[in-house]
Amino acid sequence: MPLNFKFATLISVTTHLRFMLRIQFKRFFTFLILVLALGFHTSALAFEGDAANGKKLFKANCAACHKLDKKLIGPALGDMTERRSAEWLVAWIRDNGALRASGDADAQAVFDEYNGMPMTAFPALSDQDIYDILQYSIEGDAPAVPQGGTPTPTGEPVATTPDYVLPMLFVLGAVFVLLLILLIKMKNTLRVVQGKDAESIGDEISAFRKGLVANKFLMTIGTLAVGIFVLYFAYWWLMGIGVEKDYQPVQPIAFSHKVHAGQNKIDCNYCHSSARHSKTSGIPSTNVCMNCHKYVDGSEIVDESGQLKYGGDRSPEIAKIYAAIGWDVDKLAYIEGYEQKAVQWVRVHNLPDLVYFNHAQHVTAGGVDCETCHGPVSEMDVLKQYSDLTMGWCVECHRETEVNTDNGYYDGYHENIKEKYHTDKITVDKIGGLECGKCHY
Repeated sequence: MPLNFKFATLISVTTHLRFMLRIQFKRFFTFLILVLALGFHTSALAFEGDAANGKKLFKANCAACHKLDKKLIGPALGDMTERRSAEWLVAWIRDNGALRASGDADAQAVFDEYNGMPMTAFPALSDQDIYDILQYSIEGDAPAVPQGGTPTPTGEPVATTPDYVLPMLFVLGAVFVLLLILLIKMKNTLRVVQGKDAESIGDEISAFRKGLVANKFLMTIGTLAVGIFVLYFAYWWLMGIGVEKDYQPVQPIAFSHKVHAGQNKIDCNYCHSSARHSKTSGIPSTNVCMNCHKYVDGSEIVDESGQLKYGGDRSPEIAKIYAAIGWDVDKLAYIEGYEQKAVQWVRVHNLPDLVYFNHAQHVTAGGVDCETCHGPVSEMDVLKQYSDLTMGWCVECHRETEVNTDNGYYDGYHENIKEKYHTDKITVDKIGGLECGKCHY
């Protein structure tokens, strides 16, 4: 075979191999890009959630058994997106039983780690709902703005002055000036009467009294100051009749809202579920308490490694719940034929019979947060009435609260209101919030 033909064949084969390798490399590179893009899209999708909505869903569905930063009944969820994929979390949250039944080893391991305690399935949650919860688990809670003051950059409240302080200072100032004038006159009178006999002193005192009474300007100022002082305190005394602000009764069970709503971040609507669809917020039955306290009896302790264990003394307050519903703490089962007893809770917030207040209208339709009326409940060990709950307090809220006009169904009505009042801001009072029949039968 000629040498030139060998070289030509070698060059042809080499060129062909390079061409084939280039094609395969391009195909591999394209495939790699598609895989990375798909993985990035999946990861991004797992974290493209609404943390605000996720917080609401977490409190309503998860907070009874989970916290973000530490174990409760179940594991801490703050880093769950780092430990599991979004697809796995969606399948687990929606129906963990089905995931275990499919033979998933991780699902079975979690189930065994928590002594075979099944987690509630949430088939009603959409993928986006679960993504929102995952997003909330990443972002956590924003620093709360304390009520009762204007927040500073550090989140601390700036003290605000009550409305009654300024007029009270004016009244006290007038009284002080009056007393000062009287003391000056008495001092001058004492100087005059020094060295005189008793009869002369008596005459001087009588003259002082007559002069004081005869001084129309001084008597007018004094009468006005005393009158304003009396009327002012009489007004506030009358306005305080029936106002039970700061009323804080002792309850039959020392239930701490600070522990439940604050530390464990249980949503208010979990216990007071009827607030979303009823006139009253409702008092949770002991069955609701037992959703958690079947497993939490107050004897839980956290060891040095952060693991939740049992071994402490049971809570005497939780024992009252067991006694009311009939729960056998040794057998971990309800006592058959037990005559259950109602817990005699003491009502804290009590409006007059002539007032109609609908929780659902405010919570669901109005989107009003519970803290708006009930104050920082998550900071209260013993619940108290935070707000005045007076007519003036309600009217002022209706005058200041802006109506959400995003609902397209009422666009025409909202435009008529804006045209009628020549404003773009529609407050509750402009849609009938000050009509007597709204709150009074």
